[in-house]
Amino acid sequence: MSKTKKSIFIVWKEYQRRVDVIAPYLETEHFYFYYPWEMKSKIFKAISYIPKTISTLNCLFKNKPALVFVQFPPTPALYAVAFYSWLTGVRYVSDCHIGVTNEMWMNWLFAKKILAKGEMIVHNAHLVQQVEESVKIKPFVVRDGIAKKEEVEIRESSLLDEIGLSPKKYVLFPSSFDKDEPLEEVFGAARLLPEIKFVMTWHVEKLSKEMKRSLPPNIVLTGFLEIGDFNYLFANAGVALVLTKNEGVQLSGMQEAMAFESPAVVSDLKTTRFLYKEFPVYVKNEPKSIAQGISYAFENGAELGEGMRELRVESEKEFYEQVTHLKLSLGLP
Repeated sequence: MSKTKKSIFIVWKEYQRRVDVIAPYLETEHFYFYYPWEMKSKIFKAISYIPKTISTLNCLFKNKPALVFVQFPPTPALYAVAFYSWLTGVRYVSDCHIGVTNEMWMNWLFAKKILAKGEMIVHNAHLVQQVEESVKIKPFVVRDGIAKKEEVEIRESSLLDEIGLSPKKYVLFPSSFDKDEPLEEVFGAARLLPEIKFVMTWHVEKLSKEMKRSLPPNIVLTGFLEIGDFNYLFANAGVALVLTKNEGVQLSGMQEAMAFESPAVVSDLKTTRFLYKEFPVYVKNEPKSIAQGISYAFENGAELGEGMRELRVESEKEFYEQVTHLKLSLGLP
């Protein structure tokens, strides 16, 4: 009896919690392709697509998967997987974690046609109609899964002491420094709350020199953190600040907030209210509103933490139902 070929998941990032959580359910092996130097500038990022394409194709030919999942964007990752599919006939599934909300990636040459030739996953039901109209395919919906609490590494660490933080006294803003995030508004909120430290994670190189010079003194930049340190920092935060300017976005920081049952302050949008119901504190992307939301979250932390626990249970149930439907539809065991 021949052994069933495995499925693999291709990700052109340093780390993605969504993939780490969903991969065991899909029984896929996931591969991350990333170079530290690519964060230096957009030019370096573009150059990195060349070795990533070569490495991805080498990985695919070496592993000979029966099915390939690829996180989209970036579009060149989709190109590499589609080329392998064209050569071998292997099916592929595009996990569009932010792709369909970002026209830049969708408008690359043949991107929509390539997406339509495979299967697609989107992270919330609000994106289904958009995909049906623009790509002409009905996508699967699978929201972000949540790391199981007993599996999340929360360890003793000197990290808080090293960066001058006290447990439950700081705001964690798990930023990616992208255009969809209201960074200036967060800096304005920090100026209104000088007694509270705002901790921002991710590669500092992505911030412009002008923005770095204008940071208020209570902003703490950690740089990119290994997963253990990131978990520790999140677990000890008093408030999670999770913001976006764009509709249609599922906030990855909310998955951590649910995992650690942290009070969350979230941008008030149709999609966020649809996904997270009444459980976070909703704010406008304005300094005064953000500052007021943070103050409220600190004052009502215990009640909001209970709400995040309830939201976690509801979200986990929905995620399991969605991923089970996906597996059955793809013929996965």
